[in-house]
Amino acid sequence: MRRRLGTTVLLALAALASWSCESGPVAGELTVSLVTPNSDDGAILVRVIASAPMEVTNAVVACGNCRLFKEQPSPTELRAVVTGDLVAGPLLRVSVTDTKTPSSYTVQIQQVASRTFQVRATTGYSLTVGQ
Repeated sequence: MRRRLGTTVLLALAALASWSCESGPVAGELTVSLVTPNSDDGAILVRVIASAPMEVTNAVVACGNCRLFKEQPSPTELRAVVTGDLVAGPLLRVSVTDTKTPSSYTVQIQQVASRTFQVRATTGYSLTVGQ
């Protein structure tokens, strides 16, 4: 009887341990994609914010012939300027502490400029975060 109880307890603990491992955060990359009403964008200033306890750990460009300038004022915030021939589609790949919950990360467009350095209103622009 005691042996059966011990075996049952061990199996329950193993099941609980495997369930808790599957439900934990998974670090990795999320893609930030740009929606733009224009075909001649040349620069964009983006802010990525993570809801605590999530964190943003890095960013790299996802668009061809683009350059990235970034700063990270805190573990939950990253600011990035992307320059180049910007078009609609993937803009950045952002490293985060949990890819299972993309909704924990907010992206904001701070400023946009054309390739001729004319500042534009951000109306009509949007960013999405996804796998």
